[in-house]
Amino acid sequence: MKIPFNIPFVSGDEVTYINEVIANKSFSYPGIFSKKCELELAKITGCESIRLTASCTSALELAALAIDVKEGDEVIVPSFTFVSSANAFALRGARLVLVDVNPNTMCLDENLLEKAITSKTKAIVLVHYAGFTENIEKIVELCNANNIFLIEDAAQSIDSYYKNKHLGTFGDIGCVSFHDTKNIQCGEGGAILINNKTLIEKIDVIIEKGTDRKAFLAGKVSEYTWKTLGSSYGLSEINSAFLLAQLQELPIVTQKRKILFNFYKENLEPLKNLQLIDFYESAYNHNSHILFIKLKDALQRNELSIFLQKNGIAAYSHYSPLHLSDRGRNYPYFCSTNDYSKTESDRLLRLPLYFDLEKEHIIKLIETLKIQLK
Repeated sequence: MKIPFNIPFVSGDEVTYINEVIANKSFSYPGIFSKKCELELAKITGCESIRLTASCTSALELAALAIDVKEGDEVIVPSFTFVSSANAFALRGARLVLVDVNPNTMCLDENLLEKAITSKTKAIVLVHYAGFTENIEKIVELCNANNIFLIEDAAQSIDSYYKNKHLGTFGDIGCVSFHDTKNIQCGEGGAILINNKTLIEKIDVIIEKGTDRKAFLAGKVSEYTWKTLGSSYGLSEINSAFLLAQLQELPIVTQKRKILFNFYKENLEPLKNLQLIDFYESAYNHNSHILFIKLKDALQRNELSIFLQKNGIAAYSHYSPLHLSDRGRNYPYFCSTNDYSKTESDRLLRLPLYFDLEKEHIIKLIETLKIQLK
């Protein structure tokens, strides 16, 4: 019994919708299916203004342009994150300010923010790792008090909530991913949630290569022209059709993943009680995107990963902290004395979790864990 790390979800209706796109002979953004997806996402998230993007990376780059990040501006980013969270703002000339994470959630440590904020701080990028978050109110309060934009990197957070409010809807902008590693997917895709209404018109120009093409398509202008910096950020109709089939199955996908996540927790509990592993238990309604455990240190984590792979089970570490990277060393880093971005990522191991995973797979995996850990 081999257990891969991930199998992308497929609903079965994707081909039907893609054939409709082909029959319509309309393939570019915005189209019928992209508009349907945006309406579905509005219902799910509660955000009224959503635009589909070619990726979450595209959404983040679009956000950086929308808030007019310039050379010399400072943007606060957690050190433990995927590089897109940083690249989007570095591309605009921002000076990144890296901040440590909370060792439980692996999300930005809000208690370090006041030290990191200066008069040059333009934005805070809040990454909801694994669809988790805590104490977001304090971050929102800090942003409001200091006139700072809050950009939520909610790449992993579709159908994740904090106190019944969807992640990605607390800040000025939220960015979501539909990469094929996510709970629902369209190969490559994303969305930008525009919560700050003053940014809507600007984003509609940026997403259309910096032109007023949307106004042209609506019959508001006779021709469209170059207005500002922009790029080709919209999602194609083929990808949008694929995504619509996935969005329609999101409640089923989330329910199944939660069942699997909770089954994992129940069966990992004895190992946790013996202090052989640790894992985080969120008090909020998350989407069960990632199941990660923590071992004693990097050596034990790596040995366990190799042992699992020898037994046909794929399990992986995650990001290397940005402040330890070649480029990241150029930026200031605010951390506790423990440097949790390093110490916790060193011992973090992600276990397989996907829609087609079955309980018997989890039982085999945990039995294999026990062999190595005891």
